[in-house]
Amino acid sequence: MVGRRIVKRLCELGYHVRALSRTKQHAEPEVKIFVGDLANEHVLDSFLTNAQLLFHCAAELHDTSKMYAVNVSGTERLAHLAGKHKIQYLCHISSAGVVGKSMDKWIDESSDCNPQNEYERSKWEAERVVSKGGPGCRVLILRPTNIVDELQLGELTILKEVTLHSRLKMFVAGGECAHIIHADNVAAAATHFIDKSLDSPECFFVSSGNEIATSFVELYELHKQLSHKNEDKPFRKPTHLPIIAPYLLRKLIRQTGNLGDVKYSSNKLLATGFQFPLNIRSTLQQLFDPCR
Repeated sequence: MVGRRIVKRLCELGYHVRALSRTKQHAEPEVKIFVGDLANEHVLDSFLTNAQLLFHCAAELHDTSKMYAVNVSGTERLAHLAGKHKIQYLCHISSAGVVGKSMDKWIDESSDCNPQNEYERSKWEAERVVSKGGPGCRVLILRPTNIVDELQLGELTILKEVTLHSRLKMFVAGGECAHIIHADNVAAAATHFIDKSLDSPECFFVSSGNEIATSFVELYELHKQLSHKNEDKPFRKPTHLPIIAPYLLRKLIRQTGNLGDVKYSSNKLLATGFQFPLNIRSTLQQLFDPCR
């Protein structure tokens, strides 16, 4: 979701762009595709030759047996070769999940990291790898929350599908923060710092937590308002359990988890002059009414 948007932005800015992919995917016609993965050092070496900027978006999200090999060892291999080729700017897409269990109500870059599962631990370790940087290399680490776009609605699928499962999820977890962020916002943050000075390594959360409507029920209400913009149709606000209920359920099943009112702050990112291309309202319009 993020990589192809970064590619598009770089092309629009006039850069000569290469993309590493496990398959030769469709891309902008001027983009050179290198077929390979983070385990193939020969391909990586060719891929990075004479490059100046590197955006690392690759990660294993689902298969826990591969997470260390891809997210940690693969990042180590890439970072080593980035140093060899004297990359000037390295942007690593991490995850807000590296914070893991936290007692903070507002999480920011000063919050301690206590990753709880294999994915969170592997991404936290990958951050530590790229943080070492290299001579003359500015290192940027972005920690987005739940990334969505029109092809992958993620948690927002419950706003689109009226099923027993979606209704049950809304009833149980409707009061919790959804932590969604559009992929366009993450790509914009990745390219925002290309020509800016950084106290390398620098880390930023990319989150919509600063906005008013953040819970599933609030997003549902906003979605219905946008859907009925030309209709005088009342809609019923879904009822939901107190946020302590899904928290206790997670504790019972996974033995971990944060209370559903925890939010991630993007104040540090916004303080650099960055502006989100899409707020929550325009994100929902983009996802559910792309013709607008």
